Amino acid sequence: MKRLRAGIHVDYALQLLNKGFVCLPLRAGGKHLDLAAMGIEPLHLHTMGKRLKEAMFTGITMSLSLKPPGADDIERWFSEFSGNIGILAGHGNLIVLDFDCPAAFFRWRKSHTELVSRTPVAQTPGGFHVYLRSTQPTVTSSLYGGLRKAGHIKALSGYVVSSPSRLQDGSTYSWLPGQSPFDCSPQEVPDLGSLSLYGESPLKRVYDRILKRGYFDHQ
Repeated sequence: MKRLRAGIHVDYALQLLNKGFVCLPLRAGGKHLDLAAMGIEPLHLHTMGKRLKEAMFTGITMSLSLKPPGADDIERWFSEFSGNIGILAGHGNLIVLDFDCPAAFFRWRKSHTELVSRTPVAQTPGGFHVYLRSTQPTVTSSLYGGLRKAGHIKALSGYVVSSPSRLQDGSTYSWLPGQSPFDCSPQEVPDLGSLSLYGESPLKRVYDRILKRGYFDHQ
C-alpha cells in the first residue's frame, strides 16, 4: 500500500481500525461528517437543508456499517486531514451510550459499576460515551432510563465524536484513564433492556406493545 502524506489522525485511525473501530473524518471544530474528505459530494452544503443533511449522514453511516471501509480508505480519508475525528456506530454491533449530562451517567453507573469499569468510556464536553457491543443489530435512537431521557444511543445509522476532537468553543473529547479502546474492548450485552435502558419513553413502549407496532411480517 502506497503511503500518502499523513494527516495528524492517520496512524490513530489505522490503529483503531485494527481494534475493530471505523473512524470518520469530521469538520474542523464541529461534529458533522466531512464528506468532501471522504470523496463524497456534500449536497447538503448547497442547500443548508437540515433534512437533506440528516438523510445523507444516516444513509452513509448505515452503508458503511454494513460494508465498512478498509485501511486504504482510511488512509485516503485522513491524508492531509486535520479536522475532528468520529467513530462509526453499528459496525460489529457497536453501540455507544451517549449520556447528555454527567448526572444521568453517574445515576445509571451506580447499578452497572463493574460493566462500566471494563469497557471503553470517553468524557465529552457535556457528558460521557460508553462503548459496548450488542448481541443483535440496534438502531440509533433516544436513550431513556426509567421515565427520564438520558441522551441517545448511537448504533446503526449513527456515529459519535471521538478523542482527540476539539469543538470551536475549545471543549474536548478524551478517553478516561485506562479505558480507551487500546486498553480494553467493548463489553458485550444482550440488548438495552439488560442495562435498564430503552430507546423510547415508557409510555410509547406500552402503547406500541398494545397495538403490536414496531415489527413486520415476512412477505
